Amino acid sequence: MTPIHVAKFGGTSMADADAIQACVQVVEQTQNPTLVVVSACAGVTNLLIRLADSQTSVEKQRLFTEIKDKHNGIARATTAAEVCLQQLDELHQQLWQVVDSEIPSSLAERARRRDQIVSFGERCSSLLFSFFWRHHHDDASVVDARSFLQTNDRYGQAEPDFVQTANLCKALGERLQAGEKLVTQGFIGTCPQGYTTTLGRGGSDYSAALFAAALQAERLNIWTDVAGIYTTDPRVCDDARPLQEISFAEAAELATFGAKVLHPKSLKPAIEHGIDVFVGHSRKPQLGGTLVSAKPQQRPSIRAIALRRNQTLLTVNSVDMLHATGFLARLFDILARYDISVDLVTTSEVSIALTLDEEGSQANGQSLLPAAMLEELSAFAKVNIEQGLTLVAVIGNDIGHFGDISPKVLESASPATIRMICQGASRHNLCFLVADDDADNIVKKLHAKL
Repeated sequence: MTPIHVAKFGGTSMADADAIQACVQVVEQTQNPTLVVVSACAGVTNLLIRLADSQTSVEKQRLFTEIKDKHNGIARATTAAEVCLQQLDELHQQLWQVVDSEIPSSLAERARRRDQIVSFGERCSSLLFSFFWRHHHDDASVVDARSFLQTNDRYGQAEPDFVQTANLCKALGERLQAGEKLVTQGFIGTCPQGYTTTLGRGGSDYSAALFAAALQAERLNIWTDVAGIYTTDPRVCDDARPLQEISFAEAAELATFGAKVLHPKSLKPAIEHGIDVFVGHSRKPQLGGTLVSAKPQQRPSIRAIALRRNQTLLTVNSVDMLHATGFLARLFDILARYDISVDLVTTSEVSIALTLDEEGSQANGQSLLPAAMLEELSAFAKVNIEQGLTLVAVIGNDIGHFGDISPKVLESASPATIRMICQGASRHNLCFLVADDDADNIVKKLHAKL
């Protein structure tokens, strides 16, 4: 059997008719059986979220029309526009039925309704991709990801059931080996109760990696709007350059600490199953890209610098911590009950400082810092909240074993105030927290120094 590939195209690659045609050309260049996984067209997911939260008929109709017009505009450029528009209209009617229904009173039912509404972005974009692909293959067709990707019922941030997904994907693999041209949706799945779920923002990469692992694919190609993973954000530093290769561990650190090319979860299935990941530019594939693998040829001490903005620092201070047991357990129990995701942690004898993961904590539309949670914490400790911060992370290999790196980092950060610094928990990163206004200048100085 010919090794299977999975090709994932993000929202910017699905932005308009020209972009989708470029994606089809990319897929046509490979000789391997390829499952195509697509995100919603650029901007549509945000519109759908606003549509799900709309309270007035006028606002609902305006947003629905904007979404519909965007899809229909792309459909008119296909070779079978009339058929494509008809099938799109059926999806849009289903979407409107959900949107026009009464908003449930319970939070769980609202989250379930939101996932159902948001799923239409990928369901429409996959249909559009299939019609452009039919210019080359009349039999190109859509398969519903919800028939294969099984998850739990944590709406907005669903976790996959990989064993069940892998079993269901056996038939999908057989179809690909038989020569079928198949496109499916990223981001969405189905829970045991049969309802539509989503994997969280950026979850299309995760979906693609799950499909790649379930299909025992040789390679996962992630096509986006940049020519690979850069040494740092090129919008911040003009000297940033694309990396030819990077290890799984380094890429996972970069994704976790703010590099937007890869979703933090997306690499896990690939790492676990030894699947190489290639990141390239869908409109400019000739520029090459970055290969993420288990064993890159080189492992430099410093590979790249990442930054993640809009960080919240929560500091909890209590003399009860001094020589006491159970304090941290009590603190994290409260955070867990309010579904707050924690990133970094530093402690002293009487204080603990934490950065909060905004994306993970707000997946279900709740506040990052619920008033009730702060009230519970304030009952036994002094609580301080700082916002407007940026996390800067230096990514590489065995960073703690090179004595000249930490001084260079501190020199580059001077004279800015460092609010938190973490090193030692991972051999692949050294990270610190500074004010948003200082971050860009620090990254430029660090990039030049390292």
